[in-house]
Amino acid sequence: MKKFFLLAIVSVLSIAFIGCEPPSDITTNLREEYIEENASGVSLWTMDFEEWNNQINIKQRLDFNDIQDDGIQLNQVLIEMNSFEDMIRSARETGGVPDIYMVSYGNVYKEVQNGNIIDLTSYFDQSIWNDLTETAKDGVSYGDAYYAFPILFEPSSLLFYRKDLLQQYAGTDTVPTNWSDFLVLLDSVKTGISDSGDRGIYPFDVPKGVALGWGTWGLQYSATGGLAITDDWTTSRLENSGFSDLANLWSTLYADGLVPLSSGDYTEVINDLCMNKLVMTTAGSWSIATIIKEYPDLVDKIGVMPMPTFDGEQNTATATNGGWTYVISSQCQNVEAAVEVIKFLVAENTEKPLEYFEVSNYSKTSPRISIQNLIESQLGTQSTVPIDWVETVYSVSNNAILEPIYSWDISITVSSMLENAALGNNIDAELIAANQSIIDIIEEQNLANNNPRG
Repeated sequence: MKKFFLLAIVSVLSIAFIGCEPPSDITTNLREEYIEENASGVSLWTMDFEEWNNQINIKQRLDFNDIQDDGIQLNQVLIEMNSFEDMIRSARETGGVPDIYMVSYGNVYKEVQNGNIIDLTSYFDQSIWNDLTETAKDGVSYGDAYYAFPILFEPSSLLFYRKDLLQQYAGTDTVPTNWSDFLVLLDSVKTGISDSGDRGIYPFDVPKGVALGWGTWGLQYSATGGLAITDDWTTSRLENSGFSDLANLWSTLYADGLVPLSSGDYTEVINDLCMNKLVMTTAGSWSIATIIKEYPDLVDKIGVMPMPTFDGEQNTATATNGGWTYVISSQCQNVEAAVEVIKFLVAENTEKPLEYFEVSNYSKTSPRISIQNLIESQLGTQSTVPIDWVETVYSVSNNAILEPIYSWDISITVSSMLENAALGNNIDAELIAANQSIIDIIEEQNLANNNPRG
């Protein structure tokens, strides 16, 4: 038997937040939440993303709890992104880790290594695993086992540009595909801004801070044909000339005042483009949803394309396929019930995952072949999102590489090298120092020949 209550969702979340305030941007309307008597509770921790993302995640929890006869009650907690890993770690130490939680593709292997999550292979029919793209399979499996179920992919680096501002400041709305010509365009934009007397606007922006570590993986690949270490994890690749090219690019961008010295969170940088603080910017594909939902009047004034490359080639990896998966904790007491939740949300039917991609304005790509086919079949019937934006997202995603799973210390070493180049330090010296640091990390952490992806 089920009871139901008419509750404000914010109140429900306040209880679930184990002493923390719920995210301030959630303003869900009243809706009946069904509470099933004598049901097995399954706890799900998700990240506090944009309001629209939180809203669809909450809605799908409520939809699950609408089911009258499953014997499962889904309890959901939304946690601020920067606190998520700390809270999971703390909960694990106290025995309170949730049954299901979100993990990025780049961190799945760490969870496997530490024994934090279970092997999901046998809990899903083989047909469900067969529905995943090859990239998705690679992102969630190690050896012959699947340890996570993929939710979405989102290319980490696209170029967003204001056609109207480019025309205003540079007399063109055409953006070059190679970095050398792109820098010429940025110089023209800077001159146009200066001549106009406008202040508080920059030609371009790039990832900064922590985001510089992961937001440039795609740029590293397109510049060098690989990442900071070889695929077998034995050797640093920083002696590749492409890293020097990338460091010089960073030096030029900052020395010539083409990017701001400081910026807000990379995940929200698109707001600066829309608020006339930037003419162009690097941003993740999720920014498309922000534009559609919060700045609909600007849709016709914004272009989206792959990131420039040093040779101008666009049909190559210019981004990583970032994104999120669901995992089941090794502390979970009712794995079968947790599996049913994952099946409902992302794995078994097509209605719920398709709904998510519709609400996301197709700013992310599906890891499931069946969902990709459904999305493709309905794109021609919608007029909200420019088709060329969606085509860019899918093209970049199809060419993208997976997030690397080697030590984060390596990515921090590269980002520090780029930061020092931006400060005007000698690039050759910075590359030598970074190269040696990576060699030391490989040795100290015994990484050589231990890449589980082969």
